[in-house]
Amino acid sequence: MAPQFPSIQSFFEKEPGPRKNKGVNDVPQTESSDGFTEAEVEAALHPKLHKWVPRGEYENMEIGSLIPGPGCVALVGRIVNFYDQPTPSKRPQAARGCFKVIIKDDTGAMTVRLWYAKVEYNLHLGQLVSIWTPHISNAESNSLTLHNASLVTSIFPERDNTCYFMVQENSDDGTLCRIPKDYVDGKQLAGLMTLKNFAEGGHEVTDGRILVCVKSIGGRRKITSKKGDLMEKLEVNVFDDTFQATLTLWNRLCPSASAWKPSYTLLLITNAAFRSEGRPSITITATTQVEVDPEMRDAKWLRGFAQRLTKREHVNQPFPEDVFDVEAAASSENRILFTLADIDQFARAAPNGGDTIPHVYTDPAETWF
Repeated sequence: MAPQFPSIQSFFEKEPGPRKNKGVNDVPQTESSDGFTEAEVEAALHPKLHKWVPRGEYENMEIGSLIPGPGCVALVGRIVNFYDQPTPSKRPQAARGCFKVIIKDDTGAMTVRLWYAKVEYNLHLGQLVSIWTPHISNAESNSLTLHNASLVTSIFPERDNTCYFMVQENSDDGTLCRIPKDYVDGKQLAGLMTLKNFAEGGHEVTDGRILVCVKSIGGRRKITSKKGDLMEKLEVNVFDDTFQATLTLWNRLCPSASAWKPSYTLLLITNAAFRSEGRPSITITATTQVEVDPEMRDAKWLRGFAQRLTKREHVNQPFPEDVFDVEAAASSENRILFTLADIDQFARAAPNGGDTIPHVYTDPAETWF
């Protein structure tokens, strides 16, 4: 019999067939699965800013000490205003927009142009932020923020490794960058006026300031502008010891009010717009600065005033203490007995009619005296 030669299939190992028992780490595959996990898809759609490590040395400086020009500096301040300027582009690597953020410390304020592509920044008024930048510039002559924040820096952390922007969410103890600029303890803050004076014409004063307390926070509403754009609006009722008005927040500023507490949160507002048609309304413009819970003597007094208004007093005045000697009257040998007629005559003879009229109820069929 002729020798049997091996077939070509015998030179290849057989692939194992499908297992009948699934292991613990087996991931069920569906028809619509593309091989990516939910975490990978979320990271691609909403990426977080990369973990940044400075390559060189950055000098820690205050805003009031900055000098325009090149130089790696690190800054810390609080957000007092910001607005978004979208820049739509078809190029995949182009920036989708720019946040113009005004940050302030105890010495001054400056503008930060924060460009973004895929990273979503969740900004709020009063947030403590840290900024690393390689260059400081003067504001343009036609810039709206020239008067309040004459220095500008432009950063794009997603494309430039020499700059970075970080919100101090876990390390903010509420003590840094709370003092208003040029504030001296025991002296009146320059430009500060009451809310009533602000409404009666003080809003036309340059660098006019008002210190108000949050009274109540309304709900967000979506409205359509005259140009057909969908906008979000939030109204916050504010007051001081002389007047009350409505602070209107728009779009990106609306979430800032979620951290405010009625009758506790204080706002020091500089260069705000005012409208007196209907209800008095305060509006935040590009040059407005809103400092949340400033550290100053007037702020402590206004918060105490607001807290006292929230206390409910009983309709009846408390019984006076240290006026009558109750023990001496109870143990005295000579006791004075008053009739109801004597008490009624004494009460009616009081100059103001008596603060409290005594009533005695003896029988359901009788009347009150």
